[in-house]
Amino acid sequence: MKRVLILSFLIFIISQSHGQSTGEIGGQIINDHSGLPVENVTVQIVGSAIGTSSDTAGYFILTNVPEGRHRITFSHIGFLQIEKTVEVQSDKLSRLDIFINPDVKLLHEFVVKETSPDRLIISKMPYVETDFYKFQLQNEAVRDVGDYLRSSKNINGIRKGGTQIDPVVRGFKFSQLNVTLNGGQKIEGGCPNRMDPASAHVEIEDIESIKVIKGPYALRYGPSFGAMINLQTEQKETAEKPYVDVRMMQAFESNWNGDKQQISVTGGNKLGFITLSGGRKNYGNYKDGNGQEVQSSFSKYNYKGMLGVKPFKNHLLLLTYEESKGRDIRFPTLPMDERKDDTQLMSADYQVKHMGDLLNFINLKVYQSDVRHEMDNKYRPFSDTVVAVSIINAVTAGGRAEAGMKIGAGELILGGDLERIEKDGRRDKNMIMQPNLPVKVEKLWNNAHINNTGAFALYTGNRRKWEWIASARIDFNQASSEAITIKHPMLGEIYHYGEDSIKTDYTNLSFSAGATYAINDKFSVSLAAGRGIRSPDMTERFIILLPIGYDKFDYLGNPQLEPEANNEIDLTLKFRDGKKGYLQINGFYSFLDNYITGRRLPPALQKPLSADVLGVKQFYNAGNARLRGFEFSYSSPEKYKLGATLFAAFTYGTLDESVKYVLNEQGEVVDDEIVYDDALTEIPPLESTFNIHYRFLKGRFVPAMNVRMVASQNHVSEASYEPSTPGFAVAGFSFNFVFNSHFTITGGINNIFDQAYYEHLNRNIIGSTRNLYEPGRSFYINLFINF
Repeated sequence: MKRVLILSFLIFIISQSHGQSTGEIGGQIINDHSGLPVENVTVQIVGSAIGTSSDTAGYFILTNVPEGRHRITFSHIGFLQIEKTVEVQSDKLSRLDIFINPDVKLLHEFVVKETSPDRLIISKMPYVETDFYKFQLQNEAVRDVGDYLRSSKNINGIRKGGTQIDPVVRGFKFSQLNVTLNGGQKIEGGCPNRMDPASAHVEIEDIESIKVIKGPYALRYGPSFGAMINLQTEQKETAEKPYVDVRMMQAFESNWNGDKQQISVTGGNKLGFITLSGGRKNYGNYKDGNGQEVQSSFSKYNYKGMLGVKPFKNHLLLLTYEESKGRDIRFPTLPMDERKDDTQLMSADYQVKHMGDLLNFINLKVYQSDVRHEMDNKYRPFSDTVVAVSIINAVTAGGRAEAGMKIGAGELILGGDLERIEKDGRRDKNMIMQPNLPVKVEKLWNNAHINNTGAFALYTGNRRKWEWIASARIDFNQASSEAITIKHPMLGEIYHYGEDSIKTDYTNLSFSAGATYAINDKFSVSLAAGRGIRSPDMTERFIILLPIGYDKFDYLGNPQLEPEANNEIDLTLKFRDGKKGYLQINGFYSFLDNYITGRRLPPALQKPLSADVLGVKQFYNAGNARLRGFEFSYSSPEKYKLGATLFAAFTYGTLDESVKYVLNEQGEVVDDEIVYDDALTEIPPLESTFNIHYRFLKGRFVPAMNVRMVASQNHVSEASYEPSTPGFAVAGFSFNFVFNSHFTITGGINNIFDQAYYEHLNRNIIGSTRNLYEPGRSFYINLFINF
C-alpha cells in the first residue's frame, strides 16, 4: 500500500508539472544614452528563482515562466535599476525591450573602462558591423577620423597630406561611402580634390563612438552603397540632482612637434543640461623614416555648444551648434593647399522614448552644414607665374523622421529623410608675368544642387536560434545646375552644357536582408545580401575641368550619368568561447553595375585648363566591376591578464573592361587599347595586425605592443599606369594608465624602428613620381583630467 501511495503521489506531481501553463519573456536591453546593447544585466522575476543575464548583444530570454502577471527587475552596476510588469501567456513569447540609463552619480567611480572583446570582434548583425569607442581613440595619437580608421581591419585611407585622410572601406571610397554625423546629419566637403572629406569636418576629440557598417545594408541612414560610417559625438545626461562635469585633454606628439588641447564643461539637472566645449591643434611638418621633412603642417580650432531640455518625461529636445576652423593645411600631393576652411554644423533633434506597448520611439532631426573652403597654390613652384585661388561654398540641409514599433517578435522602424546639397565655386588666376591681362575667373561648379528624398522600412526580430533583419529604401533624386560653359581667352566659348540637358531625375530602389543562426552556444553563422543604389555626386555630375583623379587628367562632369549599383553578399562565421576566445571570419562579393569612372575626350572636343596634364577625362558609366575579399578577427578571452588580438583583411577588385591610353616617349597620348579584367585603382593589399597586451594593477595599467604587416600590391591598374608598391612591417608600443577616476594618461611610440615606408593609397608628391612617405618614429602622450 505504501508503494502505491508513493507512486500515486509522484504521478500527481508529474501530471501537475506537465499541466502547468508556461510561456517565455525575451527582448533586448539598450543603453538609453548611447543606443548600444548592454551585456551582463541581471534579469530577475520578483519573488521567483527564475532569472538570467543579457548576452553581449543585450538579448535575454526567460523560459518556463508561469502564466500570469510578473514583476521583473533589471540591474547592472553603473545603471539605474528599473522594474517592469509583463503579462505571460501560455506557449507564447512576451517581447520586452528595455532601455536603461547610466547612473550619473556613479560615473566618476569607475576606474577601468573596458569593453568586452566579444563586442569589439563579433558583429551582432548578419553583416559586418565594426564599432570603435572613445577609450580606444584616447589610446592613440590621431589627428582626425580618417587617420584612426585606417588602422583597423579592411578600412584604409588616402593620404594627401598630414591630416584629413579620406577613408576607404573594402576598396569603396568617396561617395560610395555614406558618412553621417549623429545618425543623420550630412556634410558636403568643399574641395574637388577631397582634401576635406566629410569625416574631416568632425573633430575626433568630440566623438563618443564610430560605427562602420560594411556593405549596402544601412538603408536607415540614407542611400547606402559600399559602407556607412556614423560619427556619434558625446551627449550628456539629465540627472535627478544637479551636477557639473569638467573634462580636459592635453596631447603632444614628437615627430610633428604637434600638440592639441580640449576642454568640455557640462552642467545639468533633471530638466536638462548644457555643454560648452572647445579645442585646438597645431602641428608642424613631420619627418619620414628617411629623415626627409614632409610639408604637412596644419592648425585647427573649434568650439561647440549643446543644449538638452526635457519638456516631458521620456522627451528630449537637443540643440547643437559647432564651428571649426582650419588654417594653412599643407597637401604636398595636390596642386593647392588649404588656406582657410570655415565649417558650421547646426542641428535640432527631438526624441521621444518608451511611448507604449506598441510604439517604442520617435526621432526627429533637422540640420544644416555650411562649408566655406579656400585654397591656393602659394607654395607651388609655378606660383611665381600664375597665382591661383579657389573659393568653394557647400551647403547641405535636410531632415529625417523615424518611428519604431513592436511587431510580433521583432521591431519595425519606418521613416523618411531629405537632403539638399548646394555647391558653387570658382578659381581666380592672376598672370604674374602678364600683369596687363585681367584676372581669369574659371567656374568649378555653377550653382549646382542635388535633392534627395527617401523613405525606408527596417524590421528586426529574433526567435530562439534565429535573428534576422530586412530593410528597403526608395530614393527620389533630382539634380540641376546653371549652364556649364568654358571660355577660352582667345577662342571664346569652347564648351557648353545648357540647363535643360543638365537636369536629371532618378528613382532608386535599394533593399537588403540577412539572418544569423546559432548552431550552438558557441558557433553561429550569418548570411546577408543586398542591393544598394547611389546617384552620381556633385563632382561626377558637374565638376568643370580640374585634375581630381588618381591619374594626370583634367576631369569634366557628366550630368547624364546613370546611378551606380552594388549587389553584395556576405557570409560570416562567428565563434564565442569564454575560455578560448572570440573569432569572426567574413567573406564578401560585390558586383557593381554602371560603375562610374573616367574616359578621355579627344583634344578636338575639349582641351585641358590645367598645366602638366595629359588631357581631359569625362565621367561615364563603364559597365561592371567586382570586389571580393575576406576579413579575419580574433581576440583572446578577457578573463586572462595576458591578451592578444589578430586582424587580417584582403580585397581584390577588377573592372570588366577599361581603356588604356598609350603614351609616347614625350608622355603624349597617341593611341588607346582595351584592357579586360583590369585592376581597380587604389585597392589596398593584404594586411594583418597583431596586438599583445598585459593588464597590471587590475587593469589600471595596460602596456601593449602591436605589429602591422602589409604585403606588396602587385595587382594594379594597367589602364591607369598605377605603380606597384612594396610590402612593409611596422611596430608600435602603447600604454594606458588610469591613475584614479579623475586622471588618465596614455602614450606610446609609433614606428619604433623608424621604418621608411609608404602606403599603397598614398598619393605621389605633386609634379613628380616621388611617393608620400609615412611619418618616422614618433613619441606621443595624452593626458585626460575629469572632475
